[in-house]
Amino acid sequence: MPPITVVFVITGLAVWLNALAFLGIGATQEEGAPSPLVTVGWVTLAAGVVDLLNALWIIQKLFGGDASDVGVRLGGLVTFYGVFFVALGASLIKGLDLKPIGNLAVGVGLVPLAWWPFFDGSWMFKSMLVVWVVAFLAIAAVTYGKLKGQLLGGVLMVTSLYTFLLPAAILGSGHAIP
Repeated sequence: MPPITVVFVITGLAVWLNALAFLGIGATQEEGAPSPLVTVGWVTLAAGVVDLLNALWIIQKLFGGDASDVGVRLGGLVTFYGVFFVALGASLIKGLDLKPIGNLAVGVGLVPLAWWPFFDGSWMFKSMLVVWVVAFLAIAAVTYGKLKGQLLGGVLMVTSLYTFLLPAAILGSGHAIP
């Protein structure tokens, strides 16, 4: 299986937990109990660190193995998401203001569209880029009070299932992503 499978699995699970939190499922803090968002933050932070480590591995493995820039380009894309998840995870753990995360989400949602030609021949990867734009812009909208958190929860649920966990399952079954 390609190394990107690890990125899909851990990031998909982190997005899943964030989706459930925004939907209000398991997100209520009982009096005297730790905040569930801190747990979500730790999983999100772990996903970001694993994404960044995998980005380095992809660059080293693919770029070091041939003269093409495929590894650098794919690793660069994974880095966008890794940095976002590290920042979000740390913010949730520490209870920080999420507006800077919303600002970061705009760049993380839009700039990866430059990778569109990289995915020529893969309708699914291209559709994933579109879903990510919607998800990251929705994150920004929620942090500025322009969108309800429950709607973001639904967007993140779709994002988790379609753009992370389904591709992991496709790769895990020995098939290429269409």
